[in-house]
Amino acid sequence: MFFGDFSYQQWAGFLLVLLRTGSMVTTMPFLGSANIPMICKAGLALSMAVLIHPAAQVGTAAYPTDLWGFAPLIVGELMIGTILGFTVRLLLTAVQIMGQLAGFQMGFAVANVLDPMGGGQVSVLAQLCYLMAMLVMFAVGGHLVFFEAMADSLRLVPPGHFTLTRALYDQVLDLSGQMFMLALRMGLPVIGALLFTQVGMGILAKTVPQMNILMVGFPITITVGLVFMTITLLVMLPVLSHIFGGLGTLLTNLLKAM
Repeated sequence: MFFGDFSYQQWAGFLLVLLRTGSMVTTMPFLGSANIPMICKAGLALSMAVLIHPAAQVGTAAYPTDLWGFAPLIVGELMIGTILGFTVRLLLTAVQIMGQLAGFQMGFAVANVLDPMGGGQVSVLAQLCYLMAMLVMFAVGGHLVFFEAMADSLRLVPPGHFTLTRALYDQVLDLSGQMFMLALRMGLPVIGALLFTQVGMGILAKTVPQMNILMVGFPITITVGLVFMTITLLVMLPVLSHIFGGLGTLLTNLLKAM
């Protein structure tokens, strides 16, 4: 069926699908980066909408013909795509928070870099952890789960049928809490080792006051932090692979709660 043969109801359904894919593309990791040109994001969203729209079977739906009746449907589609992209951003942000906490303990907080994904400034170690987590996501095919979830969303939540339920609110709130718990669990070895290192240098400064503890402390802190960060990353990679491997189930549960 060519676009020229579309009726108003079919055009309205296609517009809702396009809004859903566009909001997901602009919020998902990597593609939502400010470094990606807007024309590329718009082209990808339009391509996805063209490909999955025929399978949505939205042509027979009765959509409002006035703006005030159509506006809630637009908001609902934007919410669906935003929630899907925001969910995976939470997982990557947890890794970034872990690196931010470890970098602060190591004294890297004064050496910040611009985060092209979020647009803010983060420590070098936090950006390194974030990029490694993103590479793991690409390695296990986590980015493909986005497109599968978008195709499934048209079946689980047809265009114009989004509902902000209590179950959805609870799941998003639980994911937000798990983000901080995951960051603390992954960063606990590094933070703990640096804490004991700081305590040890404090004791050393009291027992040997002639020593310039600032000159000695920075290299020791950085060395201990990098060693434990390397060990943490080696342990963290299989954990992230498991998390991103179950991303499809997580997104499906969110869609079922809508």
